[in-house]
Amino acid sequence: MARDTDRLAEGLRAFLPRGAEITGVKTLSAGHSNETYLVEGLNEILRMPPSEEGLLPPYDMARQHSVLSAVKAHAPAVPLPAMLELCTDPAVIGDEFFLMECVPGEAFEYSTPDWVTADPVGVPDSICRQWFDALIGLHTMPVAHMPPGGRTVQKEAQHWLDVARSAESTPDLINVLEDLAKRPPRTSGTPTPVHGDPKHGNCLWHEGRLTALLDWEMAQTSEPLLDLGYVLMFHDQGEASLADAGFEQPGWWSPARMIEEWEKGTGRTAVDVARYTVLGQAKVAAIIALGAYLFTSGKVLDVRFKAFGAVLPAYTKLLVKRAMAAA
Repeated sequence: MARDTDRLAEGLRAFLPRGAEITGVKTLSAGHSNETYLVEGLNEILRMPPSEEGLLPPYDMARQHSVLSAVKAHAPAVPLPAMLELCTDPAVIGDEFFLMECVPGEAFEYSTPDWVTADPVGVPDSICRQWFDALIGLHTMPVAHMPPGGRTVQKEAQHWLDVARSAESTPDLINVLEDLAKRPPRTSGTPTPVHGDPKHGNCLWHEGRLTALLDWEMAQTSEPLLDLGYVLMFHDQGEASLADAGFEQPGWWSPARMIEEWEKGTGRTAVDVARYTVLGQAKVAAIIALGAYLFTSGKVLDVRFKAFGAVLPAYTKLLVKRAMAAA
C-alpha cells in the first residue's frame, strides 16, 4: 500500500468544510484498481486511482463521479450511495478523488456466507432477484442521461485484444479475442448504459437487502448483453473458478433463468448470448494476463498480482472450450 493515510487525512481536513471532524483514514481496498478508503469521523468513502500502475486505466474520477450521479438520479432500481465532493486537483491529497456516502453491507465472492447457506433456496433466489432487478434497471435507464463514452461490441473485443497483446498473452487467448473482433456477436438493439463488471462480488448486502452495486470504472454506453454475458460466465467454471461463491446453492438462478428474466425485464432478445459469455470471460482473462505481466516484468510489486499467473492456464483452457462450443 503506497499511500500515506495520515497525509490523506491531513489533506481532507484542509479541503472539506467539515474536515475538522475527520479522525483518520482507513484503507478498505487498494492496489489492484481504484482504491477505496473509509474517512473516519465522517463515515464517508474516499475513492481514488491506484497508487501504482493499475489494471484498468485510465482512471477518470470526474467521469466515474458523473456516471454514479447519473445512475443514482435516473435508475432508481440500482442501489447506490449518494455522491459527495469531487476534487480534480491532485495537489490536495496526491490524486484526483471523490467522496460518497458510506452504506451498510458486505460483499461475498470467494466463499458463501452463513446467512446465504442458512436458507439455500429462498435467500439465493432473493439475491438473484435483487441483483437482476438492478441490472435491468440500469439497462432500461434513459441513455440520454448517461455521460458520453462507449465502445461498440467490435471495439470492445478489439480493446481487450489489445490488452492481451500488451501483456504478451498466450496464443489461445489472442486467437479467441481475434475471432471476436473479426466476428462480433450481434446486438440486441440500441446501446444502453452498461456497468462493465456487474458480478455478484460487486454487490453489497445488508440483512438480505442489496444496498449498493459497486465498481463502475468500466461503465459505458454500449450493448447490454456485454453485462449479461459477463454474469453468465461465472456458471460451471470448475477448476478455473475464480469467484462463483453462491452459485452452488439450489436457489441460485440457472443461466436459462437469468436469460429469461433479463429478456422479460428489458424487452430484448439475448441474441448470441453464448458468444457474449465468451467475450466476458476473454475480457477477464486479458485482465488476469495483464496483472501477471505487470508483476513478472517488475512494473508492480503487489504480490497479489503474482497469483494471477497461476490461475491463467486453467482459465484460458475453459475459455477455449466455451469459444469452440459457441462458434
